[in-house]
Amino acid sequence: MTDTSTAESWIGKKFARKEDRRLITGKGKYLADIHVDNCAVLKFVRSTCAHGKIKSIDTSAAENIPGVIAIYTGKDIKDRIKPLPSAATLPLLEANYPKHWPLAIDKVKFNGEPVAAVIAEDKYTAEDAVEQILVEYEDLPVVTDPEHALQKDAPVIHEEFSDNTIFKMTLTGGFTPEEQKQNSEKVNKIFETADVVVSERFRVHRCGVTPMETRGVISKWDEYAGLQVWMTTQRPHVDRIVFSEIFDIPQNMIQVSAPMDQGGAFGVKAPVYREPILIAYLSMELGRPIKWIETREEHLMSVSQERDQIHYLDLAADSEGRILALRNNIIADNGDGCEGVFWGFVMPFYGAAMIPNGYDIPNCDITVTCATTNKSALSPARAFGTLPGRFAVDRAIDMIARKVGKEAADIRKLNIIKSLPYDTATGVHYDKADYSAVLEKLVSHIDLESFRKEQNSAAESGRRLGIGFSLSVHSSGVASEVLVPMEGQPGYGSATVKIDSGGTVQVYEGDAPQGQGHETMMSQVAAEIFGVSPDNVVTLSGNTNNSPFASGTFGARGGSSTVSAVAMAAKAIREKMANIFIYDNQLDATASDIGFQDSKIFYEKDTSIVCKFSELAERIIMRPLNMPEGVDAGLEQTSFFEAKEPMMSFSVHGVIVEVNENTGDFEIKRYVSAEDVGRVINPQIVEGQVQGGIIQGISNMMFEEFLYDENGQQLSTTMENYKLANAADVPNIEIIHSDTPCEHTPLGTRGMGEGQPGPVPAAVCNAICDALSHLDIQITELPMRSDRLWKLIQDSR
Repeated sequence: MTDTSTAESWIGKKFARKEDRRLITGKGKYLADIHVDNCAVLKFVRSTCAHGKIKSIDTSAAENIPGVIAIYTGKDIKDRIKPLPSAATLPLLEANYPKHWPLAIDKVKFNGEPVAAVIAEDKYTAEDAVEQILVEYEDLPVVTDPEHALQKDAPVIHEEFSDNTIFKMTLTGGFTPEEQKQNSEKVNKIFETADVVVSERFRVHRCGVTPMETRGVISKWDEYAGLQVWMTTQRPHVDRIVFSEIFDIPQNMIQVSAPMDQGGAFGVKAPVYREPILIAYLSMELGRPIKWIETREEHLMSVSQERDQIHYLDLAADSEGRILALRNNIIADNGDGCEGVFWGFVMPFYGAAMIPNGYDIPNCDITVTCATTNKSALSPARAFGTLPGRFAVDRAIDMIARKVGKEAADIRKLNIIKSLPYDTATGVHYDKADYSAVLEKLVSHIDLESFRKEQNSAAESGRRLGIGFSLSVHSSGVASEVLVPMEGQPGYGSATVKIDSGGTVQVYEGDAPQGQGHETMMSQVAAEIFGVSPDNVVTLSGNTNNSPFASGTFGARGGSSTVSAVAMAAKAIREKMANIFIYDNQLDATASDIGFQDSKIFYEKDTSIVCKFSELAERIIMRPLNMPEGVDAGLEQTSFFEAKEPMMSFSVHGVIVEVNENTGDFEIKRYVSAEDVGRVINPQIVEGQVQGGIIQGISNMMFEEFLYDENGQQLSTTMENYKLANAADVPNIEIIHSDTPCEHTPLGTRGMGEGQPGPVPAAVCNAICDALSHLDIQITELPMRSDRLWKLIQDSR
């Protein structure tokens, strides 16, 4: 294989994001900017009842409004559209998968469930018609507490099942009940003799992520061209398969396109939802293109909800603070579970599997139970099920440190995984890295010894400073051996690289990015390998008709799996070009002797033998005469990358806060994150991903919360009462690196963007508790706001 060094290395360089110019000048193209002739508009009638039988739906007044094309209810589509689950939406995990259609049939299960759809000539007419539709419900008992939902006398949400347990699994001890029982008994004995035990109930509220752009779909049917769907999605290829299954249409008659620009997603645009299925069907049924743009109220009611877990966590340690065993009974509020691919419980399942985090915990007994309730299904959100577990475990680590009288940082140094590769007690494989080096670098950078002196000095004048730490191990891409059982999808990365006769490079990826910087990053990788400028490379994504199959943009795939496929495809083309250059110049050389730099190709042992990159591309494509034997004329390669084993990214967070113990107000004075991202492609993009993830974690911890009343009515359906952190709420974030090149990717890169919000709440709350250590304050519930902290202070006093 050829050497990829160039005169100017593009990998590792802060190259300005190629996407930004059009975005900051208002020239981005989002779904709402896509125009399709003769397009009708769809609006949903959503349930005002959290749990109830549908007695009647009166559409007569709405039908008489001029401009209304059609109105559909659940009964109208039940026998015309196949329900979910379908094959492509099913994980291989044993669970109760609720059958459901795009519109509610007979009863509703949460406040906001779609019960009818209006198709009209314009959105104003559609809105008027929605307001005229009258739905009568017979109220049923409402369940909004997951622990109540698991009790025998609780109302059952899905009547086809005997209870509200949608998913339950023990993740430690083996695969049989007998093995798991033996493991549980072993762990119990360790707790009986341990020097130090921490036992707490940790509760993390329901919140999530809120992208700037809500969901949207445009669907158009043509009997010759087939079904064309534009949609805000992270997984266009998966959506195409689902449409094919539901409508019995061959995949080659379906094109799904994600817009060039999406205003964020962070996980919530990854599931298979009801609404796109209905819109695609109705565009075929009515013979009209149909467009739906989700309102912010719909978005806050129906998606963007995650976390929502209770952890009954026990931690046992010896007198030095070395962890001996962990027990954790996890209960997750799953919502109604009607959501393809994820079904609400896949996130808590993954979070349970990652409970050991970066700690060497040899003995674990971990069970997760997901309860169906009268809320919308949990949907993926950045940190994917791990934030509650990160909060519980790292808070408990600090409690252990306090009991043994040691620095919390030292307890982490004692218990951090020191020898990798490593397999956790839950069976998760961590690839080779140096977690201790990352932790040491952060503690050194933050200067813990100097901080303690400052803390003591401040306390003498009545100021309360505190410091907190937390860790995060998270998937760097998800290998097929994990993703197929967990979601029913493959985990490999894929890309097609083409060079045209003018010497310009095109990269096609099947993922659908939403602001991660794929255009820039993929261009830099191709530019590095071909020795051209990234400005000479165009990256296109998210269209099922021109890109190889990919599972989508999620789980930090971009910086690991997808970029690796780009590198593999580009290297294959480079080697081909090098061999043709050797043949044309009659050189006694190998491909490794040919250099690519400054848009030129040359013989490294005699640089006078040289040609332009574009000239050789034109010769191969347009003048394929006298070619080497067995070599064709094309400069196009599709490659698939699958890591030999699962890959992980690692980070450590350190936070300094100041607390006013008279008011409960607290301020983050300093936030430091140390990362192991492997080889960095673009430092600017990595730093943006880390900063954005930490800000989301702060927002989740301090501000965001989905609230429900006793009747299951959601009280947080507008941005007025679902507050997000703004620029004034977040500190400057310092980012340092201690990188170990990944052994399993061709460039040594890892993906880093997914896990960043996870360790934030524990780090901040550990710092608050450290500041108030004289009061023995222990935070076990989120969100943490000044009024709640003030109450803890008063209770302590």
